[in-house]
Amino acid sequence: MRIWHLWKGSFQSIFGRVIKELSEHTGLSEGDYGVLDRLVLSGNGNLRQQELADSMDWDKSRLSHHLTRMEKRGLVTRKPIDTDRGVQVLITPAGKLALDEARPIVSKAIQKYFLDLLTDRDIESITKLAERTKTEP
Repeated sequence: MRIWHLWKGSFQSIFGRVIKELSEHTGLSEGDYGVLDRLVLSGNGNLRQQELADSMDWDKSRLSHHLTRMEKRGLVTRKPIDTDRGVQVLITPAGKLALDEARPIVSKAIQKYFLDLLTDRDIESITKLAERTKTEP
């Protein structure tokens, strides 16, 4: 259990510092960044709302409320899909700009709080461990 708690605590500490940097420099929350990033990486700027919820491991209600707040800030829009009852989530130009400005901040924070602390051997070991323990959702 000791190694589990160390691993979990380390991740939470690093992740918390990265999110703090993100929020302080951009005003985006972890959820905002996650939505915008997935829209661009997984959907070329748009995804069905259910696909987005699944990719974030969020329930439909949580995502819907979050998207409402993001829409009010002009980061995303939603539109019904004509062929069924689904909803398409689209990144706006303002959302794309916010993501483009946030990515280097996130990258620098990851570098500062994680990668700079590792040796080449550490990186090799962590990579092997991550590949071995990764499970698909």
